[in-house]
Amino acid sequence: MSPLTFHAEPLAPLRQRDQQALEEIFDDTQVEDIVADICMRLKQLCPEPCWDDDPFEFLKGYV
Repeated sequence: MSPLTFHAEPLAPLRQRDQQALEEIFDDTQVEDIVADICMRLKQLCPEPCWDDDPFEFLKGYV
């Protein structure tokens, strides 16, 4: 059995209204809108610096 298949048993079973609320939250059109919004926000962020690069390499000629 792979580690991805382990899960804890719920403390209480989902009620029908809970199931319906979850289905509404994760409606296909809403998920697509959320994914589009996340992609747009990620494009606005500056890229993370590469940790392998030495940020002070330009100082080697002066030090």
